[in-house]
Amino acid sequence: MPRRAVPADPSIGDRIRARRQLRGWSVRHAAGRAGISHTSWSRIERGQQRTDRYMVVDLAAALECSVVELTGQPYVPADRQLDAARIDAERVWLEMMRHPPTEPSSVTNQHPAAVQRESNLVRDLYGRCDYAGAMHRLIGLIPALRLGENRREAVPVYGVVMGCLLNVGFPAHAWLAAEQCVAAAQRQDDPVGLAVAAANQARVLSYTGAYGPARAACDRAADDLDRDLSAPAALDLMGFLHLARAHHSAGLRDVAGAEAHLAEATRIADRTGETDAWDMAWGPRNVALWQMALQLDTGRAGEAIETARGIRVADLPAVRQVYFYMDMARALADVARHHDAVRMLLAAERVGPQHTRSSAAARETARLLLRRGSAGSELRGLCERMGVIAESSGA
Repeated sequence: MPRRAVPADPSIGDRIRARRQLRGWSVRHAAGRAGISHTSWSRIERGQQRTDRYMVVDLAAALECSVVELTGQPYVPADRQLDAARIDAERVWLEMMRHPPTEPSSVTNQHPAAVQRESNLVRDLYGRCDYAGAMHRLIGLIPALRLGENRREAVPVYGVVMGCLLNVGFPAHAWLAAEQCVAAAQRQDDPVGLAVAAANQARVLSYTGAYGPARAACDRAADDLDRDLSAPAALDLMGFLHLARAHHSAGLRDVAGAEAHLAEATRIADRTGETDAWDMAWGPRNVALWQMALQLDTGRAGEAIETARGIRVADLPAVRQVYFYMDMARALADVARHHDAVRMLLAAERVGPQHTRSSAAARETARLLLRRGSAGSELRGLCERMGVIAESSGA
């Protein structure tokens, strides 16, 4: 029987099938390697069962490939802004290669006040999910970060570089940004900055499914930070490290450990309240978002929806709103509230179009809704803007 050709716009299920067939494995054999039933594997290949962020790691390990090979990022852009973001992602990477923070700068015309203003601007653009706008300005900002007082801006700026690159699907480029963030923090010898840098490294690691190294990095950072919790924002960072380790623990199937870290983060957030140090938007709202995501990714969509009821979305920064709406779309799709799920995807796109159209989770949720018959004009329009070809979905 001839193999089915991989379509021009392959879904995760299409890529899983192609990779399995490349290995010459049966569905039963591949499913056994992943520790799931052959029925579940078959449903995933046909797009009838959603893969959460943890399952796709197991599938990639079973198929002996990277997570990115299955998610297919970066995607072919469907609009001019994402096209510009992809081009500037390569230019940002080249600037990081040419101007590492550990070497002296040859740039002499960047006044510290001007660099600080530019740093504030790119951080604001990132917070509004304008990754193309941020990366375009980062090209000129990165060389100035090695000069004298400008080094103070290096850690938060490299955090923006990492986040932009990761959110438009360039994890290898993002890893270089995370490493340079660590190098910049080490030059400043700031325990809080070092914890921020470690959290950035862990974010890239967990994005690619390396949950063990990610958790270990946050464990080390928390141990170091615990020696100086009196430093400004140290307690905020400690709470965030607990959130990150909750995510990593869930990825390692340690749900009890994840719940313990989440409980500790909740305790710290109750003590600190809402803060904005290091652009984290730390506090009880952030903890609730992570709790919602943890519930969703551990098969508790109903609990995630209940948690969401207590979150005032309008009070969240734009980038957090996008994560909220995308998670709500996944949860509502899981409980067969398809119309509401489409509405949440459209809300995510309205707040952060570049983020939503670049998201593997949002794209696969849209595909799933198409396959389940939610093929109204609004969803089809979103798929067109994402570059998702509806005809390839099998609907």
